[in-house]
Amino acid sequence: MDRDASRAWPVAGFLMASALATSISGIAAAQSPTPTIFNRSGASTVQNYWTPQRMAAAKPMGKEVSGLAKRPAVTPLATGAPGAAGGSMPGGLLINRLQSPSRPTAAPIPADGSYPGPHTTFEYAGRYLRYPISTIGKLFFTQPGIGNFVCSASVTTGSASINNIIWTAGHCVANGGAAAFYTNFLFCPSFDSAQGGVNPAVGCWSWSSVATSNEWFNNGAFPRDYAIIRLQPSGTVINANVATVTGGLGFAWNQGRDQHWVHLGYPAASPFTGGKIILTATEHRYDDSAQGNPSTNSWGSSQTPGSSGSPLILSFNIPPAISPNGGFINSNVSYYYLNEAGKELQGPYFDTQVCNFWKSNTGSSTSC
Repeated sequence: MDRDASRAWPVAGFLMASALATSISGIAAAQSPTPTIFNRSGASTVQNYWTPQRMAAAKPMGKEVSGLAKRPAVTPLATGAPGAAGGSMPGGLLINRLQSPSRPTAAPIPADGSYPGPHTTFEYAGRYLRYPISTIGKLFFTQPGIGNFVCSASVTTGSASINNIIWTAGHCVANGGAAAFYTNFLFCPSFDSAQGGVNPAVGCWSWSSVATSNEWFNNGAFPRDYAIIRLQPSGTVINANVATVTGGLGFAWNQGRDQHWVHLGYPAASPFTGGKIILTATEHRYDDSAQGNPSTNSWGSSQTPGSSGSPLILSFNIPPAISPNGGFINSNVSYYYLNEAGKELQGPYFDTQVCNFWKSNTGSSTSC
């Protein structure tokens, strides 16, 4: 990837103001410990806004950081006991909690790698509608007064009664440090250019509410760059909550930092087009304390903006190969350093605070 292309990724300045975007911006509770915005316009307004032309023109969101990463002198300790919970098969069968997610059979013990972080990145060629690949989707949204953008997101479940939650990055829902939410959120799982974009068998879901961390919303803190979006109970094609159609990923927190992950997203900046799921098999490379506490994760990946918000999955597998669980979200794409563009990515470490955020929004009964 050339340096000129990487500098173009932040795309913070192209003009596409929309009266509709500002009219459905909702009502935000910005001073809440978890700032939240609610959609007051209904699902159809958002669904009608996102024409195929607007989807195709949406710019990939990415967060480029100047300077260099800083490795802490001592590996940071977890804030509590490791745990994992949630996840559900399509149809709503909730998967039991695991205290320590097991790795696939015969997986080697992970080790910090050399630069760039060891990884294999390729276009996923399997069935998009098969769990857990079915949980991955494109997230379209509008930054009022600026234009339309696209990130990635994944469906997650923590209880049998809440089946409409997706996980993404905080910078895909709000302008961190400016305390300003975006709007017009539309989630399209199994988006596939071979199917014309929106998968005709699945469709898309509009948003009901959005929440992110106080640290991201008010300060733009990358260690807390995460968010959830609560979706409407019916999509454009299927009259059901999204997780009953796609299934949901589980969630893992306070895990050891040295891990193998599978990263699934929709990178849309060169050399990718955003039309296909890209899979990266990767491992932890180092911890970065330059952005604050807790130190963030770093891993090798050639995925580009558009993959922001996509999950780093621990214990990934396609059932029933190993267990009925497709894996646990253990981080999400947050930022990248200019000198590492197209080679490495960074994302928040999921500690007890992140678990409590996930738990409160998914209805999980687990103890963080």
